Amino acid sequence: MIAIRKILPVLLVAFLSCNESDPEVVPAPIPEEEEEVILCEQSICWDQSVYVCKDSTYINLFTQSKGWTGGDATYSVDLKNGKTLWMFGDTFIDQVSEDRSRPSFKLISNSLVLQDGLTLQTFHGGTAVQPKAFAIPPETSDWYWPGDGTIANGKLYLFMHGFGTGGGGAWDFFRTSVDLLTINPETMAIESNVRLFDDPVISWGANIMEDTDYTYVYGVLSNSSGKSLYVARTNEDLSVAWEYFDGNTWSTNPLDAESLFKGVSEQFSVFKDGDVYYFLTQNNIFGKQISLYNASAPTGPFEDGKIVYCTPETGGDIFTYNAFAHDHIYSDSLLVSYNINSFEFNDLLESADNYRPYFVRIGGWRKN
Repeated sequence: MIAIRKILPVLLVAFLSCNESDPEVVPAPIPEEEEEVILCEQSICWDQSVYVCKDSTYINLFTQSKGWTGGDATYSVDLKNGKTLWMFGDTFIDQVSEDRSRPSFKLISNSLVLQDGLTLQTFHGGTAVQPKAFAIPPETSDWYWPGDGTIANGKLYLFMHGFGTGGGGAWDFFRTSVDLLTINPETMAIESNVRLFDDPVISWGANIMEDTDYTYVYGVLSNSSGKSLYVARTNEDLSVAWEYFDGNTWSTNPLDAESLFKGVSEQFSVFKDGDVYYFLTQNNIFGKQISLYNASAPTGPFEDGKIVYCTPETGGDIFTYNAFAHDHIYSDSLLVSYNINSFEFNDLLESADNYRPYFVRIGGWRKN
């Protein structure tokens, strides 16, 4: 997630802003009827075995002027009831004019958006007028950015990463904790919050991959040599003592964990399709290339990498980052999101569409 705290025909959707007071139903404008144009493209930038279409359904679904109107991270969890929960980091609530500019700049550090068909419902703390983050850490000076989540035993288990700041500006922040929230998926009420790691060097919970015998929890270690991928395993509700992959076998000592892959982005996806494990990551220094690797085991080695998309928005002050695969959305193609942002503060005020997720649908991505 990138800190900005200082620095398609339109679909008919109902967008609800939920808080501790009255939820408000805001109908989207009804568009004039016209034939939908599916925007597909091909480029020498990505592997010629794949084809890519901009996903107008999800681009339009997340083009909003009320309730949630912008955010990054863009995690998703299949709630196993026909609904999808989206988790966002720094979030705008409302604050969009008719011309898509932003009249103000007020962020909350995290929010949840529940998708039921083409209906979205936003969950945050506070009120619609004075919103607060959905989840707040015990340390009042810190904030949460979300990690991944999973459904087990009728509960949603959601990682939240605590962050603090050294006071040196927008980029002077550091991870202070990794916490695990248990949430009722019917009401989105937080039932418990358990501290797993203090001052972690690895971002455990940045990705979760459910498999037959274990649930795998991935994280990233960032240092002067770059970003490296690590993995642990546990049971489906994450309650059994974790084991960490040491390069050959599994150890109960987290200090034994060894890197699986070097050059990963801060946020990424590991998922399974058939008997193949896939790893999707974006160039980790604000690059435009999104790459997909495969392996025969959740521990890798992840090989046969190919570029599956290059984000066209990247350039000048505009950058994109932290692509995710949402493999439960489609069966015939792979939905991938990426976040757009700007190094120039005024860009975010000029257009709400300069800080939000975009979506593409990728075909031909599976291993032959």
